[in-house]
Amino acid sequence: MSTNISAFSGFKFLYCLSKPGDLSFQHSLKGVERIQKNKLSKLLGLSENTEFGKRFGLSKAISYGEFTHKVPETDYEYWQEMVDKQRKSDSLVISGQTPQRYQPTSGSSAKIKWIPYTRMFLDELNKAISAMLVNAFHQNKGILKGRHYWSISWIPTELRSIFDQDTHDDMKLLPWWKRKFINSTMVVPSSVATCKTSQGSTIATLAYLAAAEDLALISVWSPTFALNLLDQLASYQDEISLIIKYGHWGKWHNELAHLHPPQSKKASDILKSWDGKVESRFLRELWPNLAMLSSWDSSTSKIWAEKLKQLFPWCDFLPKGLWSTEGVVSIFYNNSFPLAVNSHFLEFKDLDSGRIYPAWNLQQGQYLSPLLSTGSGFFRYNLKDRLLVTGHLKNCPCFEFQGREDTVDMVGEKMSSTIALEVLQEVKAHFQVNALSLIALSSKGMDKPGYLILCEHRQDPELEKKISNFAEELLVQSFHYNLAVEVGQLAPLQALLTPWAQEIYQKRAQNRNIVLGDMKIEPLILWDESDGSLDLTPQQSREATAEHI
Repeated sequence: MSTNISAFSGFKFLYCLSKPGDLSFQHSLKGVERIQKNKLSKLLGLSENTEFGKRFGLSKAISYGEFTHKVPETDYEYWQEMVDKQRKSDSLVISGQTPQRYQPTSGSSAKIKWIPYTRMFLDELNKAISAMLVNAFHQNKGILKGRHYWSISWIPTELRSIFDQDTHDDMKLLPWWKRKFINSTMVVPSSVATCKTSQGSTIATLAYLAAAEDLALISVWSPTFALNLLDQLASYQDEISLIIKYGHWGKWHNELAHLHPPQSKKASDILKSWDGKVESRFLRELWPNLAMLSSWDSSTSKIWAEKLKQLFPWCDFLPKGLWSTEGVVSIFYNNSFPLAVNSHFLEFKDLDSGRIYPAWNLQQGQYLSPLLSTGSGFFRYNLKDRLLVTGHLKNCPCFEFQGREDTVDMVGEKMSSTIALEVLQEVKAHFQVNALSLIALSSKGMDKPGYLILCEHRQDPELEKKISNFAEELLVQSFHYNLAVEVGQLAPLQALLTPWAQEIYQKRAQNRNIVLGDMKIEPLILWDESDGSLDLTPQQSREATAEHI
């Protein structure tokens, strides 16, 4: 009972501390142009004394029009050399404040990108987090009655030794005065991310979750992360049951010695008698107070979010807005996805005309890609996401996330055409096969999403295995793909060798109403349920191929 009281007190304080940020956000919805111009002025002033700011003559006095003429549209490749110089020298090359950390991520132009996290940038994120938290509390007050699980930014095992602890800890995104209260509300301590291996982090997370009868909220980014945790709970059922029965890590003691093991005889008995099937009845028995789920539920995540909702029919669902390591674009608020208007300065590139618009000049129906200028030091940074303007909340534009431009991101793996092309070329050179395309597979008929290399070649099961292993070794060099595979969100990559590879690709194009004369074979494509099923059986005949696509 003391845990619930402590959690309730923590949430009460967290709500009170977040309320001013929520009121500020509400006020900002009415004055988008004024708020955004003030934000740009602050960012330009911060940049005045950086190497980048001096080179481009930036100052808080210049107008928006002057800014657009001085600073070009950018991506990480534009900033990479400057970021590397800043990391090595500790001088203010692009950031107006000394970064508190460099957060790793991945994308189209680099297998690992390093994003500077300054004090101002973290404050920008906190503005959005405050409004988001208050909105969640208002949607379902049941989340105030128990502890929460917020997924933590895990790092692939082989990279853990080179990163400091702050890199792993999402709580560091919050100011210290919020962390003080929120720690008492978390089921899983953030220090699970500092385990030596991802498997160790998984075991600890499962044990803490299984023992938490008062769990009230599960918040993850990709719904496949939560689904995979449930599958892993079944896989480690007996082991987790013993851990929480005796309050001891067992054979994991050495790796998890820095963590206090959870204990719950009741939850241990529930696990012990479980038949291993991930079903609503079992989940309701284990977590009777669970009130809300939160994850992405648009674009390629929609299928998996629906599956998650079906497992927890008694829970409310809170969708995520558009967040990335580089910044936040939108949050879920009042049943819409308005711009995070008082966080960063945002512009939007019209995907039809190529023109760049400020946030206060957007119209319903536009398809756009967001450009961020943030306290990290980046200006006009194109996230290469595809957004649709759905309307306005007061005067603030609202969006629907449509997917990634030139990128596939089913579970947060951030696979790009650039990386896919490199893999295809390596496979072609190494095995002398015509590697056509890297296909992202996301379908209701699959246990989990995954990738397939489609190759035009005679059928050869042994060669398929070799290509699969070879290509997987190349892909895991990409930070987020590596992590998604390691924690089980993605199925193992497969290769498909068939003489009819181009016909398979053409059939997909026809299903999408693409004229064959206009069809271009892309290095990276998404094959979703609208394209039909894809038979991956190595010994398929031509007739079977036609039947299954």
